[in-house]
Amino acid sequence: MRRTFIIFAFTFFTIFCHQTVNAQEFDASINLQFIAPQNDFKESIDATGLGINLQGLYRFPDSPFGLGLDFNFNNFGRDTRDEPISSTIPDLRVRVENEYNLVQGMLVAKVQPQDGIFRPYAEGLAGFNYFYTQTSIENRGNQTDEPIATDTNFEDWAFAWGGGGGVMIRVFDRRNSLNYSSENPVAAGYINLGVRYLNGSEAEYLREGSIQVSNGNVTYDTLQSRTDMLVFQLGFVVRF
Repeated sequence: MRRTFIIFAFTFFTIFCHQTVNAQEFDASINLQFIAPQNDFKESIDATGLGINLQGLYRFPDSPFGLGLDFNFNNFGRDTRDEPISSTIPDLRVRVENEYNLVQGMLVAKVQPQDGIFRPYAEGLAGFNYFYTQTSIENRGNQTDEPIATDTNFEDWAFAWGGGGGVMIRVFDRRNSLNYSSENPVAAGYINLGVRYLNGSEAEYLREGSIQVSNGNVTYDTLQSRTDMLVFQLGFVVRF
């Protein structure tokens, strides 16, 4: 699932950039994000999530308004254990890993000055939360190998919406440079500092320790609540 998300997001960005870059009205950003569960969600998962955010934004010409798409891959922890690969081959052991993940897709509307060294912004978001737990089997000796097998053993969807704000700080601007050329469409770069509050409807999910294996049987300690969260972002934005 993680690889599928990355491939899909990269494909989307490639197509979106190709279609809009000639208009010189496009922002593409990548952010590291930290997620603090809120309210009932915090009661169930009292841990900070870590994730990657990708955003593509079309800026309407001569306007402070922009519209785009936002993709996020987040992780709320993992369990690992070593097990024999089968009951008939107890001397061959493998690493079993459970990952507790959240994928988000959002439609984003943003208000922001078109230019300036400091570009504060406000944004509104609406989309989905997709919670899933993935189990993988890996070789114990070399963690860089591809997993032997993977399976999604629990998943659920929830509606998500919210808002946020932040500031983009310009670190370079090539538009007035003598070397600026349409052959290299990158016009400017910014550091992004942002924060969001996302409301999430009720969903079922698992957390670290929710999967218990005993005598060859597996049980799931399922949790259910609203899925509100506070998100802090730090990243880089390229303007075309």
